[in-house]
Amino acid sequence: MKGIVVDAQAFSDAMAKVSRVLKKSPIPILGEICVSIRAGICTLTATDLETWLTTQLPVQGDDMDFVFNRTKDVMKVLARFEGGMTMELAEQPENSKEMQTLRLYCGQRAAEYEVNSIKDYPEMVKVEDDKVFHANAETLLERIERVRYATMKPTTSTTSFNTCVQFKGQRVFSLDGYRMACDTQEDVTFPVPFLCYGSSLAYLKAFGKNDITVQVGTRWVLFTDDETSLCVRRHGVDTFDVDAAVPKQYQETVTVQTAEFIRELNYLKECASGFTKPYVRFTGDQLTMAVPSGKFRTSIRASGRGGLSLGFDLRYMLDALKQFKDEPEIKVKLSGVFSPIVIEAENRGDFALVLPVRIKEEMAA
Repeated sequence: MKGIVVDAQAFSDAMAKVSRVLKKSPIPILGEICVSIRAGICTLTATDLETWLTTQLPVQGDDMDFVFNRTKDVMKVLARFEGGMTMELAEQPENSKEMQTLRLYCGQRAAEYEVNSIKDYPEMVKVEDDKVFHANAETLLERIERVRYATMKPTTSTTSFNTCVQFKGQRVFSLDGYRMACDTQEDVTFPVPFLCYGSSLAYLKAFGKNDITVQVGTRWVLFTDDETSLCVRRHGVDTFDVDAAVPKQYQETVTVQTAEFIRELNYLKECASGFTKPYVRFTGDQLTMAVPSGKFRTSIRASGRGGLSLGFDLRYMLDALKQFKDEPEIKVKLSGVFSPIVIEAENRGDFALVLPVRIKEEMAA
């Protein structure tokens, strides 16, 4: 019998932090949290093999290892424990196929669970630390969240270019072949280019507002502070050439009210009645759309508008505008009917790019 004493609330909080990674898997043990205790430090780990999230907390007692069974049920019980908690593990012989027994005691409350052996849990990946940079987790996550909407869901037919958030120089950006979002800031320079899934990077939230060290390895990228580590798979080193996609000059730079533009596009979205390809024609200050359910029109105030007429996908434009939803006005830069539409706001280091679409004259409203 081995045992430890730990603060119940701290242990429960640690489980809640790493459990964010847990998801349904054909490999049952990947839906559970692994616990490893060495020299008074308890390390909790969760992984889906694409992402690893670990956190540590101090304990008193013996070294031991196990993997929870029915982790979510255990978390519900631990949320009811307060103060010091004793954990006792009744181990089985090394070659035994029987599960181990874990007993929890906290005040007058007690619980008992069967737990798995750690030998069936995947081994934590290792990351070389030759390429390192430092950042604030909250600020880095804000930059990632600003652009990661412009990615495709990974499938067997998609490429890393279209499914990942990309990091190069001082830029964080993503593109799916129809739109691009890019953020540039001078506070962080990435030592080497790398690509990672936005869904994995979203777990940076586990660090809160802490400063972190980032190690970029050959196959993995490790984000860490004093107690928590996030390791995400690196999906490549070759990033897209952002400058090659952005027009060098513009025929029109149109200033519009952000909230008004979003409001009127949402009106057209409602009119589209779920049609999968709602294309909008932008002519002067007029927005027109023709879909199977009918033809619709609205207008917005547009300063600097000329005679250029072009179309865009309503869904992609709405996504781009939401990147700037807190700004009172934006600039929509137009260089031609076949050139990307660029959206910017004053005093910001980010921009969005939406490809135009060709709308047949007979489909114009």
